[in-house]
Amino acid sequence: MPDPVAVERIAEVLREPVPVRAEWRAGLLRGVGHLPAPTGRGEERRERRWQLRPLTAIAAGLVCAVAGAVVATLAMQGRRVVSQDALTSLTATMPLPGEMAAAGGRSTVRFVLVAPYASRVSLVGDFNGWNPSTMPMRRSTDGRAWLLDVSLAPGRHVYSFVVDGDLAPDPAAPRAGDDDFGVPSSVVLVNRAKT
Repeated sequence: MPDPVAVERIAEVLREPVPVRAEWRAGLLRGVGHLPAPTGRGEERRERRWQLRPLTAIAAGLVCAVAGAVVATLAMQGRRVVSQDALTSLTATMPLPGEMAAAGGRSTVRFVLVAPYASRVSLVGDFNGWNPSTMPMRRSTDGRAWLLDVSLAPGRHVYSFVVDGDLAPDPAAPRAGDDDFGVPSSVVLVNRAKT
């Protein structure tokens, strides 16, 4: 708690008038004397309000709604958006039982991406140098999903999907703590294959 005596001393010092040079004060008063007198017009402008007729307001609202719809449509066409249900079940990654490769302890992992509107999908990760051309995925027979089986060494692997040129994480898998390329990535843990 501050000392009340010290606070009162500080307050007294702050209440003392600040000395102002006489030349400065005279120059300020001369400058104020040359300003034009107030006309009252400024107050009228402040109180003036926008007034719209109801039909004008409705027309303006419709124009804004149409413009917003056009912008949203153009944005969605320019960047092919995957639907929300596709994002919730975007992928499932797991080692395939019975398809474990005994050679070198590697395991086969199936990557599945549900993206029916995508035209091109590939898998990138630390296991292929993040190169989208080395692991293109194939479309499933029903046309909704993209599949790829990959033989991976045991350990932690960070990966993403390239959907029509855009990086996309796997929402069904855990997120990697270290995001690559500024996009959240996913992680898959591979156990040593049983021989």
